[in-house]
Amino acid sequence: MKNIAELDPAMAIKPADADGVAWHLPFEAPMKLCGFHWFETDKLYERLPMDRPETVTRFPNGEPQVIPSKDCGAIQLSSNTAGGQVRFRTDSSRFLIQATLAATGGMDHMAFTGSAGFDIYIKSGDIWKCLGVTRTDHSKRDFTTTVRAGLKRDMRDVIINFPLYNGVKSLAIGLDDDAKLEAPTPFVDDRPAVMYGTSITQGGCATRPGMCSTNILSRMLNREVINLGFSGNGRGEPEIAAMLADIKNPSLYMLDYCWNTVIKEFAVTLPNVIDIIRAKHPTTPILLVAPTPGVEIFEELENPSPRLSTQTLIMLEETQKRNQNGDANVFFFNGFTESVGEDFWEGMVDGCHMTDLGFLRFSEAILPHIKQILK
Repeated sequence: MKNIAELDPAMAIKPADADGVAWHLPFEAPMKLCGFHWFETDKLYERLPMDRPETVTRFPNGEPQVIPSKDCGAIQLSSNTAGGQVRFRTDSSRFLIQATLAATGGMDHMAFTGSAGFDIYIKSGDIWKCLGVTRTDHSKRDFTTTVRAGLKRDMRDVIINFPLYNGVKSLAIGLDDDAKLEAPTPFVDDRPAVMYGTSITQGGCATRPGMCSTNILSRMLNREVINLGFSGNGRGEPEIAAMLADIKNPSLYMLDYCWNTVIKEFAVTLPNVIDIIRAKHPTTPILLVAPTPGVEIFEELENPSPRLSTQTLIMLEETQKRNQNGDANVFFFNGFTESVGEDFWEGMVDGCHMTDLGFLRFSEAILPHIKQILK
């Protein structure tokens, strides 16, 4: 059988046309880099600071276990650029991406365009429209590609979203060499929202980075949403919580890490994480996000798991306790029942990780709660 690109030319990777293009770096004015809180200090596309403790403490089954920092999955995954964005305004008729990624390869159940691609959004009136995503040879770390050409020469706001499950060593953005380039339209509020969680927060398994929930919410809220989701490694370690608390002037914390913990572990770490945040941010709203459901609760299973429903109850009780003790800025969102619909399995790839449909449903469900808290 012939290669699919021979049978369908639309499936072929097309060479970039870089004639008449000027290249711009995402961290240089007037472009605005978002999602990398420590970039000014570390000059790296990393989601956690490079100044890290020697050890990290975990609580498997509720008991402390100290491991070397280098063995902590959250620290290892901080080089994955989930939630990273470049924002600007331009009248360029085309958009090119030139990048070097940290690694080749990907996962069997997630599209390379999501794990290792960049996608581009332009704003038309009040609507953000996706222009396309980088399509490259994923056996190679370096690439130059045209994402879209042939646009009218009008000034527009632009968002470029970084890959969800890969690192970025270098990035340049290609625009027409005579294009205007301006700072983006300001956020409604410069204070970032912060979401801490699991692979679902990180974006597994969106087909494009723009369909990760933190990027969807960033567009919906017109504010920076820092993605601190760590695949398999959102486990409430106090050292990681201290890094969350070091974020300056946050508008909101969202804690959504149930899926990576057992019941005893979650019961110990949740109040500890809140206390660590509260020590530096006494009144910043904290939204406890109950887990999205998964097929592990199916009644068809011989032994459906009570884990997620039990963790949901732990969150609700912790919220009520904090409120009764005078902290009115701890809130609860029941993602277990409200987030992805009664047919939640239709929004999932493998009974746990989300499709684009799942991410959109989750974002639309949590959005009114966030707006009410921030109001």
